[in-house]
Amino acid sequence: MILSINNVTYAYVLALIFGAYAGISETVQSNNSKVCINRIKGNGLGIYSLVTGVCLFGSNITFGFIWDNYGISVAVVYGLILSISAITGMLAFIKNYSNRYEKN
Repeated sequence: MILSINNVTYAYVLALIFGAYAGISETVQSNNSKVCINRIKGNGLGIYSLVTGVCLFGSNITFGFIWDNYGISVAVVYGLILSISAITGMLAFIKNYSNRYEKN
């Protein structure tokens, strides 16, 4: 086993991580419905789900390809680099967005 903790603790840690992910992604989805006007809320949620699904499908294929051809270490580093770049981009976006509306 990779980790030196028992299976129950490992299950709790995974449940905690998944709970955080679900909370973040469902918050984004609920805010998406607030942006759309009532007439097209269903279309907005459908397009959001389509884009999310296509991106997840592509990222899972890419991760699996890297894992099969280069090993799990390279795949994990790839995921880590993409995660850090996404966090950095979102922080820059939030800073720019908040600065733009604080001046008005």
